[in-house]
Amino acid sequence: MRRDGSLSPRAAWQEIRRNRGKDVPNSRPLPAWVRRFSWILDDAFAVPGLPGRRVGVDGVIAIVPVAGDVVGAALSLVIVMVGIGAGVTVPTIVRMLLHIGLEALVGLVPGVGTVFNMAYKANNRNVALIERDLADRAATRRSSLAILLLTVAVAFIGLLLLVAMSVAGIAVLIWFVTRLF
Repeated sequence: MRRDGSLSPRAAWQEIRRNRGKDVPNSRPLPAWVRRFSWILDDAFAVPGLPGRRVGVDGVIAIVPVAGDVVGAALSLVIVMVGIGAGVTVPTIVRMLLHIGLEALVGLVPGVGTVFNMAYKANNRNVALIERDLADRAATRRSSLAILLLTVAVAFIGLLLLVAMSVAGIAVLIWFVTRLF
């Protein structure tokens, strides 16, 4: 343990490994800079004409097509890395990555994606997830697992619908071509 009461990185990882799989609350609080970093990314600027509405650097750089989304996702991964270092559970890490992935994926749609990025605020959601996980591991694990299962189910159903629509489209195309010739 260091003089300031914090653990060295090696000691922190040893503590995380020792407590893995246990419902032990983390005694190390989330560093204040992480909350501030999240605020800068999601809420740094007031939107003129819309009282109470704020956007951050992530929303502003999302205006730049593709590159803005890549940079925003990379900055958001810093918060995920802090969560991993703090010892959050694997389902929570996956859930945090889903937040970032959703924001980046929708962000690729011109116009709509930028507005979504400004409104969704994945970084604030991820900091809240880290804090909940560190405070109550069992409850966060249950809710994260439920969301992960729902996400897998929706992805599977979406894939089935995509395959069904593709087969139906090909069948209609074949029917149309045979009627023409």
